[in-house]
Amino acid sequence: MSDSLIILEKLVLLFCFIFVGFFCFRKGWLTKQGTSEISNLIVNVFNPLLMISTALSGSGSIPKTLMAQNLILMALFYGLMILLGPVVAKLLRVQGNDRKLVTIMLVFANTAFMGIPLVESLYGSEETFYITFYALGFNLLFYTYAIQVFKRMSGDKSPFRFKDLVNPGIICVLLAMILVLFPIHLPEITVKCITYVSDTCIPLSMIITGCALAQINLKRVFTDVRLYVFSLFQLLLIPATAALVLHRSGGMGFDSTLVGIFILLYGMPNGSMPVIACESFDVDADLCSRGYALTTLLSLFTIPFVTMFV
Repeated sequence: MSDSLIILEKLVLLFCFIFVGFFCFRKGWLTKQGTSEISNLIVNVFNPLLMISTALSGSGSIPKTLMAQNLILMALFYGLMILLGPVVAKLLRVQGNDRKLVTIMLVFANTAFMGIPLVESLYGSEETFYITFYALGFNLLFYTYAIQVFKRMSGDKSPFRFKDLVNPGIICVLLAMILVLFPIHLPEITVKCITYVSDTCIPLSMIITGCALAQINLKRVFTDVRLYVFSLFQLLLIPATAALVLHRSGGMGFDSTLVGIFILLYGMPNGSMPVIACESFDVDADLCSRGYALTTLLSLFTIPFVTMFV
């Protein structure tokens, strides 16, 4: 299956769930309170279990040297995005909470749901295991860095405490890391239970995103010039620059497949978790939901170009 068809299939699935959420909210079947409560379930139950499920589906036959290289690339991936966030926000001339949200949107891209089928298409099913590391990095940052950012944006002025980092997300990240590094065979019934519950995460996340979109003027999704500039940075300029630097330097000694995955994931659209966190912490989700919708649609046209860079 071509990359464009893979993307199109994922887009259809995503927007089917988004439409369900949009329709239900407009009909009054889901309310602001209901979406906030479901968002809390996603953040504290479904997404943490999705990490465990992803780790359980991984392969223990990957050489440790490649695991180490992939870990370094994953850290570089997220570190650069955090540094680039304020730069892009300044270029877009956004103010207030939107400056923080631009960084959040850049960092927490849709690396898993969109990335896994693309990596499988380009490199084979065995290599999708490497995305597990990015998923763990995503969630480690989300349940530490992002949660603290959203707490501040929601008006929570309480000082940071180490126990704030003890939450279901961090606990499941640590468990998932153990499962990745030291494969453990759990009872089949346990694996099935985790899988069935975690499988609800992506559909529910999309439904909540649809609810967020139902609360804004959809015309603004396509008329905000700054969002197009943001999309240009996220979907094309950043992966193209990463590809240029890595290819010119011979991959910096990293395995060529890992370098290809690294570049490909830089071209993924916004993820849904920032929208979910906005709903959970009662932060205005306008920018995140519009950015999610626009970058996801534009990725149909940009990802085929990004695959040429790998």
